[in-house]
This record gives sequence, C-alpha cells and structure tokens, in this order.
Amino acid sequence: MIDQSRPDTDQKKSGVNYERLGKAVEDALILDYIYVLHSTRRQIWSSFIRGVFAGIGGVIGATVGVAILVGVLQLFGGVPGGIGRFFQDLGQTIENRAK
Repeated sequence: MIDQSRPDTDQKKSGVNYERLGKAVEDALILDYIYVLHSTRRQIWSSFIRGVFAGIGGVIGATVGVAILVGVLQLFGGVPGGIGRFFQDLGQTIENRAK
C-alpha cells in the first residue's frame, strides 16, 4: 500500500502525477473498448486483423520450429534410417508421377 503521508519523490523530480496519468490512460482504454463493442464494423475489422497476425505468427513459429528440428537432425547425422528411407521413397514417387 502507498504511504500517503510522505510526498512522492518521483513526482517532485519530474513534475508528473503518475496516478492521474494512469487513471487517464485507463479511462481512454475503457472508452475505446466500449466504442469497439458498439460498432460491428470495428469488431469485424479487429477480429480480421487479430486473425491475420495470429496466422502470420503461426507460420513464422512453425518455420522456426522446423528449421531448429532440421538443424538438430543434421547435427546428429541426419534423419534416422527408416524415416529417411520413407521420405526418399516419397520423393521418388512424387518425381515419377510428375513425369
């Protein structure tokens, strides 16, 4: 809990009342949230943007994950025997069907 009997030293140094500033920011965020809730167009736009960034994040995350996995596998000498042969056969099958 904040001791109100002592003057705030940060406020003296900077001249900024952080309590009032925090309350103003909170009020602005609440008003913006209420504005979004009452506007179907803004809700749709907000959901679309959120979905786009979630999709991009998922793709980037999966790419990094696969790159790390491939790097670790190469560090230890490649893909284990049975799995490696399976992918080689799969690649050959795809190439043969493409011809």
